[in-house]
Amino acid sequence: MKIRRAGLAGLALLACASLAVAGCGTNSTGTGARAADASPTLAAPRDAVLASAQVLTQTTYKYTLSSDGLSGTGAADPAAKKTSMSVSGDQGSAHIKMDIILIGTNLWLKMDLGAANKAAGIPTRFMHIDQAKLKDKSKFGFSTDDSDPAESLKLLKGLVEVQRVDATHYTATVDLTQVTASSVDASMLDKLGDKAKAVPATITLDDKGRLAALTIDLSAVDPTATIKVTYSDFGAPVTIDPPAKSDVVEAPKNVYDMFNN
Repeated sequence: MKIRRAGLAGLALLACASLAVAGCGTNSTGTGARAADASPTLAAPRDAVLASAQVLTQTTYKYTLSSDGLSGTGAADPAAKKTSMSVSGDQGSAHIKMDIILIGTNLWLKMDLGAANKAAGIPTRFMHIDQAKLKDKSKFGFSTDDSDPAESLKLLKGLVEVQRVDATHYTATVDLTQVTASSVDASMLDKLGDKAKAVPATITLDDKGRLAALTIDLSAVDPTATIKVTYSDFGAPVTIDPPAKSDVVEAPKNVYDMFNN
């Protein structure tokens, strides 16, 4: 099974590949116009939504994300080039937990697949990932080149129609054929067909116009496929440190093979 979801894509792919090696199963199953009239100084809906996401490049924040039985939390510090993510959930009959830390160009991944770790040859400690050995870093799912590991900025580049519900809530359609997020691959586009050009989305801003939540409705692919991302604690201090040296090993060749195949 291949899963392509914002921020969770490569992690889920690696987990599924690891579990397969270990022999474990992974099968899964008019108000807008009124608001605009009442507040003529509000930015155009599309402009307001796009502007709301720029905060993800400017200040620290925390986030959550979920899709397909996996949920995660994390933090980012764009100025310091630091991001983190912890993901857990069920893939078929297996429960998985993964942690990622990115500081500058240094990337660490820790996977807890239970008994499957040994069978798949996956270390139980943090693995230091040499990004130069990744043929396509986008397959990793965790954005290693920008400050938005959940990839909301990339997804919002596909905005087509945006309607304001009220001062902080919007509905929209997204053309996934126009985005470069790792959550969108040829398989997903094939399944969506013409629907890929107008995927429903909802956006929520906070009282300062910053992106607070993004939902991409992919139920046309799978009833459980909806992507949900939330953002909070803008500007608050975040702590993202490298793992202890005693808890780090270099990633083995088979891990790179799983990403590169």
